Amino acid sequence: MPKIFKQNKFALLGANIIIILIWVLLASAFLDLFSEDNAHFYIYEIGSLIKFLPPIWVTWFLWIKRGGLKR
Repeated sequence: MPKIFKQNKFALLGANIIIILIWVLLASAFLDLFSEDNAHFYIYEIGSLIKFLPPIWVTWFLWIKRGGLKR
């Protein structure tokens, strides 16, 4: 992890927020490109998992696993 994130927790928080926003925007655009209007409900559920599970994992890894504000 870069040194700025170890020294400045607000930089880590800002990077986390920016990563989540970029991922959600790109995933939404990608899923809208390939989704159909009459798709089954589970296609939308899988799309939601693809859209929101990686940001939750990144947040868990950066803040809980790596220590976050306690470092």
